[in-house]
Amino acid sequence: MKLLSPAGNFESLKMAVYNGADEVYLGINDFNARNNIDGFTLKTLKDAVDLAHIYGVKVCLAINVLFTDDELGSALDTVVEAYNIGVDAFIVQDLGLASLVAKLYSNVVLHASTQMAVHNLEGVRFLQSLNFKRVVLSRETPLKEIKRIRDNCDIEIEYFVHGALCVSFSGNCYMSSYLHFASGNRGRCKQLCRLPYTLFKGDKSIKKGYLLSAKDFDMTDRLSDLKDAGVDVLKIEGRARRPYYVAETTSHYRKVLDGFMDGKEGVNLAFNRGYTDGYFSGNGNIISDYQNHIGIKVGKVKKVENGKRFNRVFFSTDRQLSKKSAFKFFSGGIESAVVSAYDLDKITDREYVLTTTAKIKVGDSVNLISDAKREDEVLAKKLYRKINLSVAALKGEKISATYYLNKKAFSVYGNLLQSAVNQPLTEKDIKDNFAKNEYFEFVFDDIKTDGVFITKKDLNEFRRSVVDSIVDNLTKLPYEKIKPVKVEKTEDVKPLKDVCFVGNLAEKIKGKIAVYSPKNYNAIDIKEFVLKSKKAGAKPYLDTPNFALKEDIELLKDIVLETGIAVVANNLYALSLTDDYIIGGGLNVYNGHTAKVLGKPFITAEWDNGGKVDFPYMTLRHCPMKSHLNATCDSCPYSDDYAYKMDSGKVFRLDRKKLSTCTFYLIK
Repeated sequence: MKLLSPAGNFESLKMAVYNGADEVYLGINDFNARNNIDGFTLKTLKDAVDLAHIYGVKVCLAINVLFTDDELGSALDTVVEAYNIGVDAFIVQDLGLASLVAKLYSNVVLHASTQMAVHNLEGVRFLQSLNFKRVVLSRETPLKEIKRIRDNCDIEIEYFVHGALCVSFSGNCYMSSYLHFASGNRGRCKQLCRLPYTLFKGDKSIKKGYLLSAKDFDMTDRLSDLKDAGVDVLKIEGRARRPYYVAETTSHYRKVLDGFMDGKEGVNLAFNRGYTDGYFSGNGNIISDYQNHIGIKVGKVKKVENGKRFNRVFFSTDRQLSKKSAFKFFSGGIESAVVSAYDLDKITDREYVLTTTAKIKVGDSVNLISDAKREDEVLAKKLYRKINLSVAALKGEKISATYYLNKKAFSVYGNLLQSAVNQPLTEKDIKDNFAKNEYFEFVFDDIKTDGVFITKKDLNEFRRSVVDSIVDNLTKLPYEKIKPVKVEKTEDVKPLKDVCFVGNLAEKIKGKIAVYSPKNYNAIDIKEFVLKSKKAGAKPYLDTPNFALKEDIELLKDIVLETGIAVVANNLYALSLTDDYIIGGGLNVYNGHTAKVLGKPFITAEWDNGGKVDFPYMTLRHCPMKSHLNATCDSCPYSDDYAYKMDSGKVFRLDRKKLSTCTFYLIK
């Protein structure tokens, strides 16, 4: 399996490369799902690609947002420029952009973003038909479905193994969009899931806390399962994280993949909210008690000396600590203070004191969230690529060097050499000089010299020529450049209007299109809805869930076959249920080219030109009843009167749909 690491900036890129990544993924400002960070521009992208390629690391460019029709031309131009720079693959969400790339530039490698919410074989097959070479499965995809995809498809499978976990189903979170006009599908997520919420049942408050804040993903102990299932690429989340995080997580997974036992202290210090293996063990024990980094527990507060301005905090620990480290204090499991300890003093082998203005109490837990000494050591790491080299420095001949790349020999020549009078060139001189370069560790197969003289300046220039030659060969394009093409405008498409959604058979049907969105899918109720719709002069449709596993898809196919009902496709799998369908909000039609690819009338959850329908704010694949009420499936307390409430007063009702498993939704 290959290891894919994030690179939010150039320093993070270096840390990924130096610590063992096989591939890196990065973004360009304005065209990626992390546009809240200072990423790369087309001007800096060339240096990033060259650095990665020098070390044999591939570069994937995330251009994984939805585009308006007016933006598609610029997005396609970006793909062309980046491909001509040397980017190896493109991570794409927008089907319109993907179709243009596949049609115009068939050699460009496309990876399907996790924002496409693909989690089953049927969705993967559709993407493969569009020339995608790799699919980044949604984090909600269970192990058995990964195996099903691998057994029936030869596309590359990429799967997240570490980092932040979205509480909402990938690509179908609209909370930030609906509340703040800041679409997560446009890279502008406000991370409202990390705020505190209160769970209500009717008017009664049940629980308060970070009820939608997910733990971090950690699949260290499941890598063998992923390998056996046929996963090709392991992905670390974190383009918004610090270079230190990239270094620690990349190093950790590199060691584990290479068969070395590695503790989790480094990744715990880099960032964690507590860990989960996601949805491998059912609906997912994913909810954290925290919204931010908790580090590792190192001790407990023994004494506090309160002063007029500053307080001295004494705490015990078995760990050796360093100045400039940062600590987080917890009182009764709740975060009480964060302190950067510039004046940390060691009193005894097991006791330290620091000064702070924060109010800290005796008995508070002390967590280390940043180890300054360790960070300095990790960030100082440098990697040199080994290159086999032979040098000949002989009288009457030009100094020469021969190196080997992919079993092919390349030679570089310098100045003509003469006999030395009193300072002949030695083997050590050559080795010491060639050690002075940024990228390579030269392994000398042979050095020949017979008492010649060369100036230090000429030897330096010769070494630079050799290094430049190697860099040129490692970074030159293995293909011809492509030319930009003007994007043709599509017809002026608009989403469907006059659509009526009903949640139960008692609701009145209005409009020409009637969509039944039931809590439970059974043929008897759906047959009744079909008859009722026809009597009302409306065409009936079944609103398909945006998440469905193999057994769910089989059930839905049987229902469609038995009832003859058309469907609303909210995920790519639903395109395989019947030929009679319209496109639902979950498929995120955002431009005319995407509408053209899908080839059917559509409903949209987000649309700059108006006409959108309300999709659920969030789709939850974990079970809130288990997470917050310690319930079991055998004694599930769910009812329609559960709701989440923000501190601002905004309320989201908790809805549930049942197939083989439950999926929950936050709705109006």
